Amino acid sequence: MRSLKHILFSLIIFSNACFGKEFDKLFVVYESVETVSQIEKSINNSFNTMVYRLSGSNSPSNIWKIINAGNLRKNFIKSYSIKNINDSSYLEINYDKDLLIETFNELSIPILSSSRPVILFLIEIDSGIDDPYYLTSSESYSELDSFLKNFLTKESSSRGIFLELPEIDLMDLNELSNYERLIDYEDIIYEKHAFDELIKINISKIGIDQWLIDGDINQTIGNKNFINLFIEQFTNYTNTRINKLLEKNLINISQKEIINISVSNINSFEDYEKSKGAIENLVGFRDIDISRFDIDTVFYKLSIYGDFDSIVKEISESNFLKVTDQYKEKSEININFIR
Repeated sequence: MRSLKHILFSLIIFSNACFGKEFDKLFVVYESVETVSQIEKSINNSFNTMVYRLSGSNSPSNIWKIINAGNLRKNFIKSYSIKNINDSSYLEINYDKDLLIETFNELSIPILSSSRPVILFLIEIDSGIDDPYYLTSSESYSELDSFLKNFLTKESSSRGIFLELPEIDLMDLNELSNYERLIDYEDIIYEKHAFDELIKINISKIGIDQWLIDGDINQTIGNKNFINLFIEQFTNYTNTRINKLLEKNLINISQKEIINISVSNINSFEDYEKSKGAIENLVGFRDIDISRFDIDTVFYKLSIYGDFDSIVKEISESNFLKVTDQYKEKSEININFIR
């Protein structure tokens, strides 16, 4: 029998859960490569990923629209190098943000901000042999667990969205150990995790070759090839939810505005460079000019894609910037730099 600790300890795939997070290194793609002869193939695959991330769609139509307009994939690359990650070789490809956004704008391809939503997955699995357990990222008990986690990891990177599994701290673990029958695991999930959407799925084996799926997916599968059939259903359902959620984060790049921003808590040249870099990394960023300095605050005129609300949302969910005040009627935002 699995212990309660093994069932409930888990790690989130990317980082601690919170509403709408900034996707780190949005314009950097890691693509596996085994030999030098595969570099071109890996670059092509990475370009597909970059377009998926920026457009919010996993349809290949946007890729072909860019290529058919006479653009070469390599033209969008600023640099690339081979990195060793967990004893495997990867290409680290850095893409040209400004050129991509300019091209998307010319071709009327929708574009997403760097702020990305969080989908939390609460998946309970009952094999009919061992105790039921919730899927975690820290341990795998079956081939199904591995398939599901591999999909979440790959799709998170490809689509630029946070697909996460819940975690629980020691205090909660002790509560569950002492009062297991009185405390609902789902109550702790809602209390401890902030997320944009929850996908809840229960998987139970109800016969020799028969499985019952209920929750957000409802299906009975009576086949020895259960894993492949379920993963296909799970993939289709999850991508549908992702598509609908990402549509809400689209920036209207045909619209352009100029706003005034102030960035406080700047105590060194390094702070200035990091804070300015954080602003320049925003997808809605076009250009920036310094207006003036005042002790620990820098004032800028910021040219943006989209409107006031879209840039406020994107800044609010940056890892290094915090909106302290906003005045839409004056097109003014006050920001605090977070070290």
